[in-house]
Amino acid sequence: MITFAERSDALSEQLRELEHQADDGDQLFYCAYLLGLLGLHSAAEGEGTEEFDAYFETELKATLTAEGVTGKDQDAILELWQKVTK
Repeated sequence: MITFAERSDALSEQLRELEHQADDGDQLFYCAYLLGLLGLHSAAEGEGTEEFDAYFETELKATLTAEGVTGKDQDAILELWQKVTK
């Protein structure tokens, strides 16, 4: 079974690829935001792809709210998260 660290690494690779392909500043910000948060949570203990995704999405939503990220940016970041986890 995949560990949380392995899942975080795999998602980070996908995001870095999207970051390199980004053609606007907003997309770069969204990728960087997720990469930074993934880095903070990559050491969390656990196993399972679905388990990590659920854990991280909960943390992501809480962080977006706590940091006062605008609704538009929250929607775009969550949309990007959904894209890389499919």
